[in-house]
Amino acid sequence: MMLRVRLLFIVALIYSVTWAQDGNAMLGFYGGIGSTLPTGSLCDNFDGCVTFGGGITGAYHNVTLKADIYYGQPSFNRQNIFSITDADGRDAQLNAAASATLLGVSCQLGYNITLSRLVSITPSTGIYWTRYSWNVNDIEWSKNPDGLDVFQAINTSSTKLSNVGWTASIDIDIRLHDKYVADAPLLGGQSRYSSCLRITPWISPVNFNKSVPSVKGCFVGVNLSYSGLLSSLTQ
Repeated sequence: MMLRVRLLFIVALIYSVTWAQDGNAMLGFYGGIGSTLPTGSLCDNFDGCVTFGGGITGAYHNVTLKADIYYGQPSFNRQNIFSITDADGRDAQLNAAASATLLGVSCQLGYNITLSRLVSITPSTGIYWTRYSWNVNDIEWSKNPDGLDVFQAINTSSTKLSNVGWTASIDIDIRLHDKYVADAPLLGGQSRYSSCLRITPWISPVNFNKSVPSVKGCFVGVNLSYSGLLSSLTQ
């Protein structure tokens, strides 16, 4: 008798999870690794890089809002980005390290489209702020005992290039695992936690007019993330 009751309980639980419909609300997070490539004249100054980052997301009636941050260390393709020279036309400033710091922050609004039980996509667009920062050496030229021109650093300071523009992305969520949550306080009750593999191609135009000459182009990237999504359910 007890065995039959347990079997009936398990069947009822599976039935409720399987046939429960998605409700109106969703909360989640994501984090992982990506790649960012500059295009256009951006490539004259900086190379592409691997990025690390993550963010948070929420949805109501399939309308989504997400905010994320990414960090990378691209190498330089040019040593005197601001074209600072002395009276003889020689470089008067050089990068102090082999790489810069790239920081990107975005906030995007999107719409979730369910393609199947396992796959959904979310096209999004919004604002993207990005900044390159690095240290530079102010240098001074002189003659060595052999009569050759040599330079030495006389001062080190920090500098940066920043831009605010728009961005567009598509989150492709591939559901890996579901877990039934009987009572989720944030969503007010019955919920489902889904583990997903998230693939996000994205693009963002940028224009850094402080450099000499000014550089512009696009950042093109793709991120690979683990995503945890908590969705409300209705019977």
